[in-house]
Amino acid sequence: MFSFFRNRRRRKLLAERPLKPELWNQVLEQHPILTRLTEAERASLRDLTTLFLAEKQFETVQGLELDEVQKASIAVQACLPILHLGLDWYQGWRTLILTPREFKEKRRDPDGALVHEYDEELGGEVMELGPVFLSWRDIEDSGWGDGYNVVIHEMAHKLDLRSGDYDGCPPLHRGMSYQEWGQSFRQAYEDLRRKVTRLGKRAEKALAIDPYAATDPAEFFAVCSEYFFEDAKVLFREYPEVYRQLALFYRQDPIGAKAAEG
Repeated sequence: MFSFFRNRRRRKLLAERPLKPELWNQVLEQHPILTRLTEAERASLRDLTTLFLAEKQFETVQGLELDEVQKASIAVQACLPILHLGLDWYQGWRTLILTPREFKEKRRDPDGALVHEYDEELGGEVMELGPVFLSWRDIEDSGWGDGYNVVIHEMAHKLDLRSGDYDGCPPLHRGMSYQEWGQSFRQAYEDLRRKVTRLGKRAEKALAIDPYAATDPAEFFAVCSEYFFEDAKVLFREYPEVYRQLALFYRQDPIGAKAAEG
């Protein structure tokens, strides 16, 4: 019953208050990663963006102010991963908290009997049962097709958490195999970890995939999701089976089957 009224409210919103054409065109021009979409996909993405802006709450801190273009920029990147999944995949949370730049969080890493404590600069973070934190500076660096996208990264974490665990495996669709997903991701993750360990400080410049993906399986899934939408050819070249699993999950094929085979 609740979903009936929610869907009716959404249809009314889209009919009465769709995203303004001039605003939508401006957002499309700002994000090269959207050029691959068909007209039908762009129309669907516009609807999702409209609903995301209506249903999610944007809060700013440290004097940051966002105009409607900036909010739409965040929303369209957040909605790209769920283009063929639907907005209900983002149920269970409502708030995005925006900071002007990277924020620091205290980290504790065990090393035998010792615990190293340090401040880590973050461009985004997800609270398991709460909001999404994003740095506007990092959002500005996203959407250019170079493999980096802090919005998609944090949205991937939210999708991951829908399974109940922060483990790099979201709830899979009917017909997908958890065994194939696990094998594809595990082999790729372990391969990247070996490379990062071997290269050490040289890994960031030497590797095609951001070494941060080797942190843990959840970060590997999130970083691979970034590449899937931002620089899909790199992901396919490095880890084709991961690319194929993500294409099944997101129900999108950014480089196309023929391009992938070539």
